[in-house]
Amino acid sequence: MEKKEFFEILRNSMLDSKDRYYRNLVFIQDESDILRHVLEVLQLYLDINPDPLIAYAFHPWAKGAKDRLEELRKIVKNSEKLIDIDYSSSERYLGSTFDVAILDLVDNFEPNHIGRLVDLVRGGGLIILYTNDLKNNKIFKNSILREGKVLDVYETRFIRKLTEHEGIFVISNSEYYAKPFKGEVKEKPSPQLPKKPTMPVELHSLCLSSDQNKVLESFIGMRYGSRKVLVITASRGRGKSAVTGLGMAGLIFKHGFRKGRKYKIIVTAPSIASSSQTMEFLKRGLDALGVEYREKRSPMGFINSLEGEGFRVFFEIPEATLEHEGDLLVVDEAAAIGIGYIDSALKTWKKVVLVTTVHGYEGSGKAFLRYLNRLLKQRKTTVYWEEMRKPLRYAEGDPIEKWLYDSLLLDAEPEDVQQEIDKVYFETLDKEELFSDDRKLRQVYGILVTAHYRNNPNDLMIMGDGIHHTIKGLSIEGTNSYIGVVQIANEGGLSDELIHSALMGVTFDGDLIPDRMIKHSRLIEFGKMKGWRIVRIAVMQELQDKGFGSQMLEMIIEDAKRQEIDWVGSSFMGDMRVLNFWIRNGFYPVHVSPKKNEKLGDYPVIVIKPISEIATKAVRVAAYVLKEKLLNTLHDVYFSMDPEIAQIILSGIKVHKEVKINPIYVDKAVAFLQGVSPYESSADGIHLLALKYFWDAKREWSLEPEQEILLIAKILQGRPWRFTSASLNSNRTGVNEMLYQAIAELLYRYYSLNSETKVGISLDKLDDDQID
Repeated sequence: MEKKEFFEILRNSMLDSKDRYYRNLVFIQDESDILRHVLEVLQLYLDINPDPLIAYAFHPWAKGAKDRLEELRKIVKNSEKLIDIDYSSSERYLGSTFDVAILDLVDNFEPNHIGRLVDLVRGGGLIILYTNDLKNNKIFKNSILREGKVLDVYETRFIRKLTEHEGIFVISNSEYYAKPFKGEVKEKPSPQLPKKPTMPVELHSLCLSSDQNKVLESFIGMRYGSRKVLVITASRGRGKSAVTGLGMAGLIFKHGFRKGRKYKIIVTAPSIASSSQTMEFLKRGLDALGVEYREKRSPMGFINSLEGEGFRVFFEIPEATLEHEGDLLVVDEAAAIGIGYIDSALKTWKKVVLVTTVHGYEGSGKAFLRYLNRLLKQRKTTVYWEEMRKPLRYAEGDPIEKWLYDSLLLDAEPEDVQQEIDKVYFETLDKEELFSDDRKLRQVYGILVTAHYRNNPNDLMIMGDGIHHTIKGLSIEGTNSYIGVVQIANEGGLSDELIHSALMGVTFDGDLIPDRMIKHSRLIEFGKMKGWRIVRIAVMQELQDKGFGSQMLEMIIEDAKRQEIDWVGSSFMGDMRVLNFWIRNGFYPVHVSPKKNEKLGDYPVIVIKPISEIATKAVRVAAYVLKEKLLNTLHDVYFSMDPEIAQIILSGIKVHKEVKINPIYVDKAVAFLQGVSPYESSADGIHLLALKYFWDAKREWSLEPEQEILLIAKILQGRPWRFTSASLNSNRTGVNEMLYQAIAELLYRYYSLNSETKVGISLDKLDDDQID
C-alpha cells in the first residue's frame, strides 16, 4: 500500500473512531527512520484533536530514550498534557484515562506493559507502539536468555495478530498495511437511576452506567446483619473501582455523623497505587454529599486517608489489616493479593467487599473466583455477587480490546471435554507449532491460567521464548483435546563463580531453586546439581482431584530419572491446597522465604523431590535447616504466616530431633492442667512441649489438625487470643478448651502424666545438667 493511501485511510478511521467511540492502534517498526513515522502519525491525530491528553511510556534511563521524547514534545501544542510514564512505575496510572498512549518499545518489549497501558486510552483515541526491532536486544527478552540463546515464537505471533485484527495499522520499514475497523459497536452506556434508590441520588448522579447504579445500590446490604461479603467483578475499564468509592461514601452518609465511635473502613490492595481510584471516587462522593473531611496523601501523591466527623477511611497493606478492627474491609484487586489473605480476612472481618478484575493483565480472575466460591461456601457467609459488563472508556465492541485479549490471551480458556477418557497421552509440545496454532495454544494456556489465578502476560512470553522452558501436555489419546499441562524450567549446573555470587547474596535471573537453596541452606552442591523446576502444573477444573496431576508428576519423575536429573522441584506462593498436593506426591518442603511477597501477600515455598543420591542427602539437610528455622523464628520472621500453612509445612518435613525437657517445665504444664497455674505462668513449659511434638518425626500418632494450628498460632507465633480464635473459627472459651486437651494429650503421650499427677519437683530429682 502506498503511503498516501495509508494515511488517508488512517485519517478516516480516526474521524470514525471519534464518532463511534472506539480506538485505533498504529504499530511502527523501522530500523533506520522510526521517529519520522511516529511524528507523522501523531501529527495526523493532532490535526483532528489538537489538544489531547497523551501518555508516553518509556525507560527514561535508556540511551536516547529522552531524546526521542523531546522530539515528540516539539509538535505537541500543550506540552504539559504530554505525561511521561516510566514503565517501572506505570502501575500508578491504572484508572487514569488518556486520548493517546505512545509506547516506546525500542529498548524493551514487555507484554505486561502492553496489557497495562493500552487500556488507558478512551474511545476516539489512538495507541502508537513503536520499535526498531521487536525481536532483538530487548531488556525483558535478554532476561530470558540461556547460554546466549532465546526463541522468538512469542513476538512472531504478536506481529501476526497485529495483521489479523481490525482497527490496526502497521508501518514496517516503510511498508504500509491498513485494516480499518468495519464492525459495529454498541452505544455508549448511560446511567439509570433506580425507581426507589436506597443510596443518595447525589451519588447515583456520578455513575456513568446502569451497571454502576446497580452495584452502588448493592452496598446498602453491607450496613445491616452480621457476616456479609460483597464481590464485585469486571474486566478493565468498567468503573468498578469508581463505584466502590461511591459505595463507601454512601455507607458513611447512611451511618450518620454522630459523635462517639467512628464508622471505620479500611481499604487494601496490592499497592496504594492500585487503590487510588477507589479513594479518589470516595472523595468525589463525599464532596457531592457535602461531607467535610480531612485528607492525607502518601509521598507519591495518593490518598492515604479521609477522616471526618463520625468516620475514618484509610489505606493499609494487606497483612496489617488482619490486626485491625473496623466496620468494613474493602479489598481492591483481590485476585492479585491471593486467596490465602482473603481466607484470613474473612475470619477476622465481619463485613468485606472484594473487588477484582476478570481477564485483566494481573491474572485470571475467573480462576480466583472459583477458589473464592469454594472458600465462601466453607465459611457459610451471606454473599452478594455483582458483575459489571459495560465498558466506560470506549464502546462495547471496541476492536483494540478484541486484539489485546487475543494477542495476550487474556481470555484464554480450555475447551470442554465432550468424550469419555479411556487413555491419555503425555507429550512434549513443539513451541513453534504451538504458537502458530491458536486453537491449541488457547487450550494449553487456558488450562494454565484458569487453574492458576496468578498469571500475567509476561508468563506467556517466558514460556514461549525461553529455550530452557519445556511445555508438556496431557491429551485424550486420539484427539487434540488437552486436559493437563506442565511447564518445566531446566535449572542448576552452575559455574563456581555463580555459586560464589549466590553465597555472597547476589541474585541472578533463572535458576530460582539453586539460587535460593545455596543462599539459605549454604550447600554448594545445590548449584552443581541439575534439576527441573515445575513452573506450573494444571489440570482442567472439571477433571481435578481425579489423579491426573499426580499421574503427570509420576511421568515427569520417570523422565527425569532417564535423563539423569538430580531433582524435581517447584516454587509457589504458600497455599494450603497446593502444598498438600506436593507433599502428598512425595515432595519435601526445603525453603520458605523469610519475606512475604509484598504484592501477593504470601510466603514463597520451595519443595523438592530428590532423585540422585547426592540430592537425597542435600534435601534432608535443607529440610532439617528449614524445620529448625521455622520452629525458632515463627514468633519473629514468620510471625504473620498463616498458621494453617505452617502446620502443613511442619507436617511435611519428616526430620527428627530429640527434645529433652527439664522436669520443672513439665511440672509447670501439669499445673496448667490442674488449673493452679494460668497459661501465662506455664507458657514456657507449654512452649517446650510444642517444640518436642513438632520435632518428633518418629511418633505414630498426631494431634488433631486444629490442635496443631492452635499450638503454632498461640504458642510458637505468640499471636493474640483474638487472632487465634478467628483462625480456628472459635471463641476464647473454645480455644482454651482445645489448648487444655492438646496439652493433656502431649503430657500423657510423652510422660504418662495427667491432671491427677502430684506436682512439685525436688532438687534430688534433677540431673546435674538440669541445674548447672
